[in-house]
Amino acid sequence: MPRPGRDALPFGAVMATGAASQLAVRAGVGVLRVPLLWLAVAVALTVVVRTAAAPGRRPRRDGVATRFGDFTVPIGLAVIGGGLARLGGAAAVTGTFVLLGAWVVTGVLLATVVGPLVTSLGAAPLGLEAVDGTWFLAPAALLADAIGVAAMAGPLSGHSPALRWLALAAAGAGAIGYLLVVALGAARVLVHGLGGTPLAAWWIAAGCGGLSAAALGRAASLDPAGGGAAALHGFGWAAMACWAVGSVWLAPVLAASLRSLASLRRASGRPPWPPTFSTGVYALGAAQVGHLLVTASITRLADLAAAATIGLWALTVCAHLPRALGRGRHRRAALEQAGRGGPPPGPS
Repeated sequence: MPRPGRDALPFGAVMATGAASQLAVRAGVGVLRVPLLWLAVAVALTVVVRTAAAPGRRPRRDGVATRFGDFTVPIGLAVIGGGLARLGGAAAVTGTFVLLGAWVVTGVLLATVVGPLVTSLGAAPLGLEAVDGTWFLAPAALLADAIGVAAMAGPLSGHSPALRWLALAAAGAGAIGYLLVVALGAARVLVHGLGGTPLAAWWIAAGCGGLSAAALGRAASLDPAGGGAAALHGFGWAAMACWAVGSVWLAPVLAASLRSLASLRRASGRPPWPPTFSTGVYALGAAQVGHLLVTASITRLADLAAAATIGLWALTVCAHLPRALGRGRHRRAALEQAGRGGPPPGPS
């Protein structure tokens, strides 16, 4: 099975930082909400500029099954757009365009990644070994788009009925997609275990359950007077079911991932952002379920997961920042040496 390349999660840092921004208030560090949001914007712009400046450096990945990491782009855009929409004013207008971009990219990726994959299943069934945690990013994109639309409802209140149905459709489709990938992932784990796949990416399985709960709950509560009580009640039960499924995934994935992280002697390669983002959206789902059930214990779990999200974000940054700064110094030294006509320095 092809392993994800170095750029398998191009907007991983954007998703994680945006999730930390959304949970800063719940974690008791509300002062970080806006700075983290603008940091996510800056990281997104940096990734876009670097990709446009050096498109040839991105590794070629054969087959659509290795491209699910590209769904981090619309998820990151949706997280940023929703955060900007909540700020109001000019930021909300900008957020609307960012969310529109998220929807466009989601549609393109569904057509170019998921479409060919589904079409190929009839002729040559895909082996279960190809399934890994990044597959959950496809339904997560629809779920993030639904949450973004719910955030737009305030600034665009005149269009709230249309936005409500759009959010409900995206949340419903994303939840169905999540459960389908859960079935594939469970079959993969039962037959082949978690071996041969990046363990950190399996956190997305649990996180996507929380994201499903958050999307279903927020979409159903948007303009509740415009829909039938039975439909809204069904979405509430679906939200709790998806969160329960994500919770079942959480324990074994957490144990395997922590064993993998504990075996590392030093930070190397790209920062593992899936644990931060997945813990964050799991917290959003727990908060939504706690609200639906009016259960203090689940709400406290959401607060704990929110604090863990901030901690994981800070830990990941602190572990990999020295390495990133070292690469930056080496790159500047290489450019200066090249400008003087000498050979580039050796690796640091």
